[in-house]
Amino acid sequence: MSELDLTFPSFPLGTHQVPWDMKILLFKDAATVARKSAMLSIDKGEFGKPIEERIPLVIAFHEAISSMISLGKSRALVESSLEVLWRFFSWSDANSEHISRETLIDIFKRWTELQIHRSHVKKEISANYAYRQVSRMADLIAKALQLPGAKPGKNLVLQTRMRKPPEKKRVLGAEADKQNLNHTFEYGHVLTKICGALDVTTVRGKLPILIDVGSDMVLTLAGNLIDPGMDTNSIKGMTMRRNAQIARAPLTDDESLFDRHKRSGILNQRVEAELLIFIAQTGMNLTQAASLEKESYRWKSNGEDLEVFRVYKGRRSGEAIFRCFKSYREHLEKYMVWLDETGFSDHDNRLFPLLSRGMIRAKGAKVKFSTTKETFKKINLAFIGPKQLRKTRVNWLLRRSRDLNLTAEQMAHDKGVLLRDYEMPHHQSAAAEIINFHNATDPAFSPPGPGLCIDEGHKPESIAELPKEAPKPDCVSPEGCLFCTKHRDIMSSEYCWKLASHSHIKSLETALYKPSNKQEVHPGYRVIDRITQKLEAIASGSQIRAMWVKEAKDSIRSGRYHPYWDGHIKLLEMIV
Repeated sequence: MSELDLTFPSFPLGTHQVPWDMKILLFKDAATVARKSAMLSIDKGEFGKPIEERIPLVIAFHEAISSMISLGKSRALVESSLEVLWRFFSWSDANSEHISRETLIDIFKRWTELQIHRSHVKKEISANYAYRQVSRMADLIAKALQLPGAKPGKNLVLQTRMRKPPEKKRVLGAEADKQNLNHTFEYGHVLTKICGALDVTTVRGKLPILIDVGSDMVLTLAGNLIDPGMDTNSIKGMTMRRNAQIARAPLTDDESLFDRHKRSGILNQRVEAELLIFIAQTGMNLTQAASLEKESYRWKSNGEDLEVFRVYKGRRSGEAIFRCFKSYREHLEKYMVWLDETGFSDHDNRLFPLLSRGMIRAKGAKVKFSTTKETFKKINLAFIGPKQLRKTRVNWLLRRSRDLNLTAEQMAHDKGVLLRDYEMPHHQSAAAEIINFHNATDPAFSPPGPGLCIDEGHKPESIAELPKEAPKPDCVSPEGCLFCTKHRDIMSSEYCWKLASHSHIKSLETALYKPSNKQEVHPGYRVIDRITQKLEAIASGSQIRAMWVKEAKDSIRSGRYHPYWDGHIKLLEMIV
């Protein structure tokens, strides 16, 4: 047992991180204790002997996670898999479940019911979080037990009552989309202000640091000060006053920013802001951007963009790393100079190094932007993460270029992935596309009557069930337009007023009509009926359209006619 190695030597760790040792899972209740304390207790024999029936299962889990590491799965996936495995064993021990290869699936189903109860009844966790935990544990079990099938983990989840929560898509309107873009611009403006303000002199200067980010907002970066607004002169104790003044004083010339870590949060603030700007400018994903190393770059113009190449010693050619906007080059070069001036470059070769109070972060460790999130919380501005920034960039490029292939190439994505995961509905673009479609398929021209005509060739067609007495469609008379299939209404108050005026002039004409012995119906009556139908159809569309029709009828009753018919109506009124 002592020779059994259940650690992960190839899994990178930071200087202060506790290694993952799955030997802990062999002892009852050991998973409920912090890993470092658990290993010390195991070595002292405080947890007794390992449970023999667990050994084959824990070894199988160890092999499953080791294969994930060797396959190059993300650090976040490996860590989250280990964390959920620890929680599963901890719950099992707390509920006296006897874990073995034979009982594992039944215990998993009971554990899944707990997650459903926590998310749907107690509301302790979200439905998405519960589903992720269950599906991750199911994948681990499927690999450990080598379950058959194309997707054994998913099949195992389907044996429970857990189902993936439906995605909630926000409906975007014109104003919602504009506000979202405006918020993104404001967000970028604040990030740029932070980067510009935190030069070397300011970072080494007096604390707290006050940054005017515009819109009457002042950002306070306090470092490790507990009360940044304290008046040190009001402190009565001489020793306490002196300590407070020393904590706020600028660094001396011979003092390094990294000797003491009271300013690590301030340095991290600049680095995190630069990383977010870099992602917005290049479209690179967070994992790739955070792992970039600081080195010499060669810039090559490519239209409105710049392609950035890694320079190899002694060779002119190099590997293209990313593409960015031309205006970003100056900003990035200033930041790289800042890395040299602060001393970052002397002990960390990453382009975006982050401090952890004396700890060296493991390679590939997830960047959580905790400093920036806290900063934006202070000024009541919503934090926009890397994924949303990339989405904004994709959609902005799509709207600007109207070229899916070009945008997919710039973002290094397949077109299907781009449309499925990144493209968002945009009100103005959709409206423009609809207008272009109708212009191409349903072009309108000014006819002799009210409304629009879509036939440039002047070949009128009668509407269905055309009354015998109605005017025949033509391209000469206003009445002929009303009974043509190629006539189109205009949704406006002015158009309703014009129709109502047209109907009134027809009523004056029919008043002068003296029917013959055959009692034939005057065509004007059919025109009035047709206009009445159109006005009723328009009014039924919405409250606003109904108001247009009502106002048009009120105008006719008060003697205010549309200018197109006003002269004709007044002449007829004199005759009548």
